[in-house]
Order: sequence, then C-alpha cells, then structure tokens
Amino acid sequence: MDIDSIDRKIIDQLRMDGRRSFAVIGRNVGLSEASVRARYRRLSKAGIVQVVGMADAPKLGDIEVHVAIRVRGVTVASVAKQLVAIPEIKFVASAVGAYDLIVDLRCESVVHLSGILSERIRRVNGVHVVETLTVLEVMKDTYLWAGFREDSTPYTQQVIRRRTGAVAR
Repeated sequence: MDIDSIDRKIIDQLRMDGRRSFAVIGRNVGLSEASVRARYRRLSKAGIVQVVGMADAPKLGDIEVHVAIRVRGVTVASVAKQLVAIPEIKFVASAVGAYDLIVDLRCESVVHLSGILSERIRRVNGVHVVETLTVLEVMKDTYLWAGFREDSTPYTQQVIRRRTGAVAR
C-alpha cells in the first residue's frame, strides 16, 4: 500500500492527539472531513495506523523495563515467538547491533519484574544474554515524524491562521 505525504500528515495529527476530529485534521492538512475519514479507514484497515491511549507507567506506579536480548543456538524468530506470548511484554522487535531483540515490558512491582525475568524470559530456549534498563521517569515521549510537522505553532492557532490568513504570534 502506498503512503503519501498527506497520509503521513494525517498520521502525525493523530500522533499529536488521537482524539482530534477528522474535521480539525482536514483543516490542518488541507482536506475535507470526508477525505480524512476515508484515508483513516484505509490506513486503519491496512494495519498502518491504530489509535490507542498510552499511559505513563511510572506515574501509574508500574515498572517499565526495556530489555535487550542476545540469542544463541536458535533463530531470533523462535525466541521472539515465545516472548510475544508473555502478557507483560508489550513490544518485541528484532534489532541489528549488540543485541538481537529489544523487548519492552510492564510490571506491577520489583518482585513481579524479577519473576518475569527469571521464570519467563531467561527460561526461553535460545536466550543467552539479557540486559535490562528500568525507566525511572519519562522525560519525552513523542511519536511525531521529523519533517511532517513543519509548523511548530499549536494546531488551534494554525487553524485560526488558515481561516483568517493572519499570522499567529
């Protein structure tokens, strides 16, 4: 499926605010509400875009951990398949570099984390090295694509500027 610059701008608008209306998105990207809705449906149906709420784990009292895994003796895909089945693991990706897999997981406590690492992850056939990085505080969490949000003006001011032709200051 081809993704054009307008699709990327729509996705960027949703990344800034997943609850933003199709009408507002349309004004910001220069399309009608119906055109944005049709593009969103196409992107959603293709699995390219999914709008979800994301919680800040430390603010909820949860522990968020990034885990780097080196695999030995089996395929990376076979290890990844086993890790995907662990409910606490929220993200699994293959990587190039010092580690073969990058995994993100959320736990309720240090005891819970210890159990997941010892009883689940380290027992997966092929897991050779496990390195964990615990998130203490989220300083920045943005999913905006560089280059698609050319205008750093807040979108409410962008809409006003587009409607009136005035320059927002």
